[in-house]
Amino acid sequence: MTTVAQTDRTAADQKSGTVSEKLAQFVSDLSMSDVPAAVRAVARAHLLDGLGIALASSDMDFAHAVHDAATQLGEGQEAHTIGFGTGLPAPAAALVNGTLIHGLDFDDTHIEAIYHATAPALAAALAVGEAEHADGEATLLAYIIGLEVGCRIAAAAAGKFHDRGFHPTGIAGTFAAACVAAKLRNQDASVLAHALGICASQAAGTLELGQSWLKRLHPGWAAHSGIIASTLAGAGFIGPLTIFEGERGLYGSHLGDPGAAAALNLHDLGSRWMSADIAIKPYPCCHFTHAFIDAALQILTDLGGATLRPDEVDRIVCPTTERVMPSVTEPATKKQAPDTLYNAQFSVQYAVAYALVRGRVDLATFYDESLDDPQVLAMAAKVTCPVDPDSDFPKHFPGEVVIHLSTGGTVRRRVPASSGTPGNPLTPEAITGKFTTNAARTLPDEAVDAIAAMVDDLESLPDISTLVQACVVSEPR
Repeated sequence: MTTVAQTDRTAADQKSGTVSEKLAQFVSDLSMSDVPAAVRAVARAHLLDGLGIALASSDMDFAHAVHDAATQLGEGQEAHTIGFGTGLPAPAAALVNGTLIHGLDFDDTHIEAIYHATAPALAAALAVGEAEHADGEATLLAYIIGLEVGCRIAAAAAGKFHDRGFHPTGIAGTFAAACVAAKLRNQDASVLAHALGICASQAAGTLELGQSWLKRLHPGWAAHSGIIASTLAGAGFIGPLTIFEGERGLYGSHLGDPGAAAALNLHDLGSRWMSADIAIKPYPCCHFTHAFIDAALQILTDLGGATLRPDEVDRIVCPTTERVMPSVTEPATKKQAPDTLYNAQFSVQYAVAYALVRGRVDLATFYDESLDDPQVLAMAAKVTCPVDPDSDFPKHFPGEVVIHLSTGGTVRRRVPASSGTPGNPLTPEAITGKFTTNAARTLPDEAVDAIAAMVDDLESLPDISTLVQACVVSEPR
């Protein structure tokens, strides 16, 4: 017997041409032969980067908290958690893994979109890939789709999600994860279109963070929610098909601008790959600070010394994009002397000071060393951050450091686009080195090398669960 819901859904499916339907059709139709080799190579590099960060995260307090919570959400062996190796239902495993990938603020960023692309897409791809016994090629394709969809949805807002207090990764990542799940589950485009409509009521992530761990959770929750949306739609649950362009849809409700959906530029899906322009972070802190760190380290090279002492510096001026000041320069007292890890990671003043005093910025900066080093704080107190009139944000995240030396001289460096971003990419060796350093915090060298080799030949992997099982720490704390 045909139910009312089934009749309504059939009628809705006949109204073609909405953004959701076009996006869903792209996901359904795409095959690996449609993806350029260069895009596949970039995706493998970002996948490796995400795994390394998750492994480094897995011994952190927040990781144990989200893992322990996920084990209370239900039992299962569909998918497994990175580091812990715990079997869980796919949505719960994605919740943990997405949180781990983003947990150190070391994961990749699409600059224009201001979006952490890998965390929600990879978390969903690994979880659903395991549940579906997908091979490496199918998982990589779904992951690439998730990267592309998430970047486009976030970039259409052109930084306005941040301006309104939303975290784009929590918002756009939910839709990305639903597309990943739909591809791996071989769902029809009509099912995915409804799932995308459901996603908008699942997507969440505000930037009112305080001293919380909340931001770390956003991509994990996005991956979890996207899988749930895919599951609901697969069971016949109806979602609105105009969720992007509708007056009360995603952009209408979050930005007050339903017309922003046009900036998704669906006409060049499959010919222009936004996922190829995602930046890999060289430093484990907010991407808005990276060009300043680059500039500070370049100044050290210019001066011919390894580091600077506070008594060698009179003052430091770091012109900063006005729109990012609430995130990385204000209030100045907390950014110059951070009282929390996040205030340190989201501080131009602290990042520049640390780079000048220590000659590096790495995981040890934030996770192994004290935040109240007297030399670093003395240098940070000398940093001021006026408005940068020459910023082209959000096209780039520029940074400039001007040091007025105690001897009376001045040294200056401006970095239009930080290292790791398009036009200034990290070398393959640097990306592998970052993975190795991160993964080696929890795994022996032979296990780290095995994971890297597996990812390098991912398309030949018979079952993605082999890779996930390789990412289990044998002796967790």
